Amino acid sequence: MIRFRSFNLRALLRYVFIVALIIPYISYRLEVVKNYIIPTYGNTMYHVGIERLITQTGFYPAQELSYNGGFHHFYVPSFRLFVSSFSLITATDPMVTSGLVTIIISLAIFGIIYAITKRSLNPFAGVCALFLLIISPEMTIFSIRALPELLGLFMFPLTLYFILLNDTGERCSLNAYSYLAILAASITALTHQMTLLTLAFVLAIYGLTQLKNRAELLNAWIPLAAAITVYGAWQFYSLHTLNILELAQVKFHEGMPVDLFASAYKVGFIERTGLLLIGFCILGIVYLEYKKTDKRFLLYAWIGASLILTKNDLLGISVFMDRFLTFMVEGMIIVGGIGAYATLEFLDRYVFDIIFGKIQNAPVKK
Repeated sequence: MIRFRSFNLRALLRYVFIVALIIPYISYRLEVVKNYIIPTYGNTMYHVGIERLITQTGFYPAQELSYNGGFHHFYVPSFRLFVSSFSLITATDPMVTSGLVTIIISLAIFGIIYAITKRSLNPFAGVCALFLLIISPEMTIFSIRALPELLGLFMFPLTLYFILLNDTGERCSLNAYSYLAILAASITALTHQMTLLTLAFVLAIYGLTQLKNRAELLNAWIPLAAAITVYGAWQFYSLHTLNILELAQVKFHEGMPVDLFASAYKVGFIERTGLLLIGFCILGIVYLEYKKTDKRFLLYAWIGASLILTKNDLLGISVFMDRFLTFMVEGMIIVGGIGAYATLEFLDRYVFDIIFGKIQNAPVKK
């Protein structure tokens, strides 16, 4: 096996790779700064209007401005409040601020994917996950848009990260990581409805895999209960109902279905995910089972729950299938990074070691 004599050299090389990956990642997103306005496709302008009104009045408006206005909000407020606060602190227009926060939150997503993969296996797998992140078309699309889902792509894994850090053992007691997970889940609930639903499904399924471990069960379900409670309180305050079927997105079945390949009216799973990521993700699951790593079922629940939500059209729901795909791809990147690391480990141990061993043992002609 190829080894470095100095552990510090290995760490240095890891940081060199991280910097080499972050340069193209951030340089692509810096294109936002060159524009006079942020990219306005999608629902970007819905939020800028509210954000500008907040900065002008100091109050969060009770009614929506988009779709001709005059009705209560169905959007949750975290992203809008974040952009408005940043705009007031920096004394910049919300339009400009919206572009800047895409860069900031994208960097946060970069960091949280590395942190979760490092915690799940090791830092070298984290570097592999970052490589898969920067070449992911799905994550690129949704990490340059100034929308609440962008913040959700950070807050959702941040909640899971605190759960990963919380080594409960057999004790059923709250600690600092428990409170951080509750706080992150509560903010996630007010960030984006699809993000909240993904988080809820993931924590619910993970909890079901931990029925024999009461401490870990509570570690998953207490943040789940907090998220549902906070969102329920907001929806009742804003829409005066707890019935999620009253949401416009649910009523009108917004979103595009996801099929294996893209078509005129369907998003392509293969195109948005990529064969490389799919292959490494499968290898990552095999490797995690081989290593029997702690809390691997949290990663399985992540991919499994988001897959169910991505294909919710098969359940007759047909709501934002393409948006749930993004969270699935995010989880696949982490597991895929582990699979890529496992591949490199195999090559190092059984291929490179043999090749370099033969070279070193080859007779020298005199």
